[in-house]
Amino acid sequence: MLTNFLKTKCTIQTKKATRDHLGENITWKDGNTLWCRKVPVDVKTRTAYMQLNTDVTDKFIFRGKVALNIGSHRIKIEDVIYELVESAQFIEGVTVVLTRRL
Repeated sequence: MLTNFLKTKCTIQTKKATRDHLGENITWKDGNTLWCRKVPVDVKTRTAYMQLNTDVTDKFIFRGKVALNIGSHRIKIEDVIYELVESAQFIEGVTVVLTRRL
């Protein structure tokens, strides 16, 4: 069942913040490249998050447990960046995370 399930290669980026005389400098470093599945969220989910003033565009699914945290990680597919809306959830052997496209 999972052979065609995860068909997109994505890169997990990690935030690195450094401080200097001009303030905080934030850079994003490419990390692991994983297989995932990108699914657009349904209207019901999008509407529920809109009521919380949060924009949600896509849901990512990874096999196994993947540690992703808001503000520390983001997902990159080709040249498109997706910011995490909530921390990843581990449900029935897969990791699910809601994101918004930047």
